[in-house]
Amino acid sequence: MRTRNTSVALLVALVLMGVAAYAQVQTQSATSTVQEQVQTPSQTVSPPAVKPSAKAPMIVVFYEEGCPHCVTMEGLLDELLAGHEEDIPVARYEINAPGSMALMWKLSAHYGVLATTVPLIFIGDQAIVGAGRAQEFNLRTAVGDCIQLGCPSPLEYVEGGKAVLHDFLVVGAFVALFLILLMLQGM
Repeated sequence: MRTRNTSVALLVALVLMGVAAYAQVQTQSATSTVQEQVQTPSQTVSPPAVKPSAKAPMIVVFYEEGCPHCVTMEGLLDELLAGHEEDIPVARYEINAPGSMALMWKLSAHYGVLATTVPLIFIGDQAIVGAGRAQEFNLRTAVGDCIQLGCPSPLEYVEGGKAVLHDFLVVGAFVALFLILLMLQGM
């Protein structure tokens, strides 16, 4: 009987965590009608929802002024996109600009990466954190795939509630696993 009460308490805790995750996504910045402007060297964008005139950016880059790794990765990105600038729009966010960190954390949560360093580059369904040989290889592969096959805008995940749906699916999977283990324990 005590095991069953513990199991029920755990199930309630999981459901409450799901509700808390949903509440975190519904922050004031995501639901506000007034948007802040972020000035970047390449363009001006409006976080958290970027709505360029033609297409949503397929590549989102977070960088910091004075970061040598950011300069290296952005140089490589510019080199890889040579001749494809019109086809594959890029949004660049300086992490110290208003609204940029909130957008970075939302995207990081969706992609399941811990945003501890810059540069942080989101391309379609891939996230590249930091700089180094492995990251350069991943960037080359991701940009090549995006050019040849196309790729979705990373910002779609934070615009239309897809981040909320993703969180509910993850919590639902944990609850289902918990219920299966609970039933197996009763056998």
